[in-house]
Amino acid sequence: MGASRRVAVSGESGGGDVDRVERRRERQRERLRTAEAEVLAAYGIEATSVSLTLSDPPLTTRALRCGDGPPLVLLHGGSMTGVVWAPLVAHLPGRTLYLADLPGCGWSDAFDHAGGDFAAHQAAFVGSLLDALGLERAAVVGASLGGWYALRAAIAVPDRLLAVVALTAPALALPGATIPLPMALSGTRVGRRLMTSASPPSAATMRRLLAAIGGKGSVRDVPDAMFDALGAASSLGLPSAASMVKAQARWRRPRPGIQVTGEELAACPVPTLFVWGDEDKVQPPAAGARAAELLPAGRVEVVAGGHGLWFDQPARCGELITDFLAEVDRSAA
Repeated sequence: MGASRRVAVSGESGGGDVDRVERRRERQRERLRTAEAEVLAAYGIEATSVSLTLSDPPLTTRALRCGDGPPLVLLHGGSMTGVVWAPLVAHLPGRTLYLADLPGCGWSDAFDHAGGDFAAHQAAFVGSLLDALGLERAAVVGASLGGWYALRAAIAVPDRLLAVVALTAPALALPGATIPLPMALSGTRVGRRLMTSASPPSAATMRRLLAAIGGKGSVRDVPDAMFDALGAASSLGLPSAASMVKAQARWRRPRPGIQVTGEELAACPVPTLFVWGDEDKVQPPAAGARAAELLPAGRVEVVAGGHGLWFDQPARCGELITDFLAEVDRSAA
């Protein structure tokens, strides 16, 4: 379904250029490694880094494992990395959390999305991730792009997912969604050249960007190390992210056939919760309400905030997720 291909990086025409690109990437890896450790310490999280070899797509990625109890897999948004979930971890007690990196993001191998079936890739990735974690079934929480992956897996392989929580609008998954302008630019040739030639984004730049997309509450009381980690992850994941944007959209509009249909939602038996910010700039809560109505076991909760709800309201998000999963567990008993 998917194929892991080497992603071309701007400036790789000569040996010297390749060396410079690799040195830059190694600096960003060290930056990410240092910032992640600071974030985990700031939130009091004891986590184990687990390297995972997937079969489809055939690549290696990473998950941070923490906590104890039934498994819960968390999938981050685009161009991020698993440590972004740190503010939410303390509010999801009694479970083993796996904070996984999506293909081409964070500590994952690079991945070229061009020319593939994106919907099939999303479902295959989640299934292969569960295989690599040794999990027959698990509940999955996804933010933005991660929520889209989770929905696609619930539709394609419902026997593998106990429940899905889409935290914030699930990227372009639902009809009516449009791609944010900065992401759309990264999918153009000019945008890719500008972004690959520019310096890696600083923590201050990432703080401003997340405030613009997620709302000002997304940056309040969050340590600089978090945005340093996201800046490094953004730099490392740029080639893969650009190929993904091209696979998803034509400028700011989703490509035909890429979004989840009403028929697919109506046939999906997996219990699904949408937790939606009342000021989400990707898509308004009404889109989640429509989707929840179509799902046989769907519901939506609207809370104050934007597209960075686990930063805005981690306690409330944790409460909603915990209560929902407890209800699913009781129903399955």
